Amino acid sequence: MNYGLREESMWKHKAFSTDDFPAILSMAQEQYGLDNDIANEDFLRYQYFKNPAGDALIDLAVDVQDGALAGQYVVWPMRFLIHGQLRQSSNSLNTLTGKKYRGQGIFTGLAEETYRREEELGHAFCYGMPNPNSYPGFIKKLNFKELGQIPLLLRPLRPSQMVEEFLHSKVLSVFGKPTDPFFRIKESVKEGALEILPVTKERLELVDEFWNAVKGKYPVMNIRDGAFVRFRYLDMPRRTYFPYLAVEHGRPVCFAVGRIMEVAGMQCAMLADFLFADGYAEAAERLLRKLLYEMQNQGASLAGCLMFGHTQESAVLKKLGFFRCPKRFEPQPFPLILRLFDQSLEEKGVCDVKNWFFTMGDYDVI
Repeated sequence: MNYGLREESMWKHKAFSTDDFPAILSMAQEQYGLDNDIANEDFLRYQYFKNPAGDALIDLAVDVQDGALAGQYVVWPMRFLIHGQLRQSSNSLNTLTGKKYRGQGIFTGLAEETYRREEELGHAFCYGMPNPNSYPGFIKKLNFKELGQIPLLLRPLRPSQMVEEFLHSKVLSVFGKPTDPFFRIKESVKEGALEILPVTKERLELVDEFWNAVKGKYPVMNIRDGAFVRFRYLDMPRRTYFPYLAVEHGRPVCFAVGRIMEVAGMQCAMLADFLFADGYAEAAERLLRKLLYEMQNQGASLAGCLMFGHTQESAVLKKLGFFRCPKRFEPQPFPLILRLFDQSLEEKGVCDVKNWFFTMGDYDVI
């Protein structure tokens, strides 16, 4: 296939086969180092081939002379509910180009080949949250549209510890000590019919019941049924998540997931997922308190999440003390970008960010 490249291009397209996996792994390890999740064999095999939405779509570039791997483009299949209709879609991730092959159109050439296959498969769209380096390529060369910036919400848990971790100064952390009691999360002790339960494989039927209750809450949502939750949060190699359900009178009414990870030297309680049924904001607040209390006690000094401001979930987060991170302190922008394959979806509001529900769990990094 001709990708509009110069005749002296050093690469050609190759369809992925399982025999290519060792080369993919080697390139990832060279690019990211052995400690990164996406350079780990167990993690990559799981991410690419155990997804209940389907295997990853992988397109490769190889050297025209010796067949060595020159680059890759990968999308992660995702199942979306769009105005009540199940549609297969994808999340763009793990794009790599070998150093000596850069500037030869591998990124755009492979991406267009992947999107051609997605159109043939009837996918609705591909979305992503690119870093500043790849953002221009998606927008200017691959016909993606930015729907909007997803607000990064933060809440200090232990200010003194934050100062010590971020500035590497025990001396300065002393000045944060007086504020620690003000920010410390206290576990809810309110009695009543509400149970807060950790999500286990034995409770995935409750997750299915919860999803069936909330799946119409927002017009555009990634499906969060038991199969997705097991894949994304329970069985994922190398990652430990804290998934919880709030159950009231036997009915699951809220779902939340946390993960502790290091960001800018700080131990952060990242809220990977948070969703509740209409009318259960109080239950949602109590569940969040439980989750944050748990992660605070395991050493987290700062809590963070991504959440659009038009959602009910954002209102509950702000009630608990979360605030929008000032742009000058953001580690990077968080733009949600989209390439439509089914153009009729534009008329259904898919390009209107106010119709979306989106969390950190809807992309691969957290």
